Amino acid sequence: MAIVIMIAGCGKEQIQNIKNINNDGKTEKTIQNNEEEIIKVDFSQKFLNISGKSAEETVEEIKDGGNCLDIYENEDGTVTVEINKEQQEYWMDSRGTMMEELQEQLQEYDQNYRLEHNDSFTEINAYYNLELPADKAIVYVRYAEFLCASYQLFSGVNSDEWKVVINVYNSDTGKLVKTGDSDVDLTYDNSDWEASK
Repeated sequence: MAIVIMIAGCGKEQIQNIKNINNDGKTEKTIQNNEEEIIKVDFSQKFLNISGKSAEETVEEIKDGGNCLDIYENEDGTVTVEINKEQQEYWMDSRGTMMEELQEQLQEYDQNYRLEHNDSFTEINAYYNLELPADKAIVYVRYAEFLCASYQLFSGVNSDEWKVVINVYNSDTGKLVKTGDSDVDLTYDNSDWEASK
């Protein structure tokens, strides 16, 4: 059975045929009346927490950007973004571009500092030393984690299954300082840095 719904979102009004609606937390795909695929991307509370923005702020920011068909806050405080294939490519490409820009900003502190990620955006290798203030290091690593997580979500990873492994390396020696991931706070102390010398 098809349901016809009129929605307004991201500055465009459209009529859509929604088929096979399910609510299992997975990226949901439906078909628009012109046969354009609609991809639903869910932002969990875990994701919103690393973004540093509330659900309302996230909805407003993405609406203002205009790269979606619709975006809305769900009753449980999560956010759903509806996009087409072209918009999905935009979101995924922009994550890579933003990671490159973040890398350039980090290198303004020191040319040996860098942020690397694997092709699937599931792992970050951050290279810096104690000369980078801890509050700055946290901002760079956290933003890199956000970009990697959002890439995974826009590429189709379930809203509860994304994960980013974070490896911090001493940029002076190339040795590992500490490893963490999105499920566990990454913490280290001077003894971890001493061991990496």
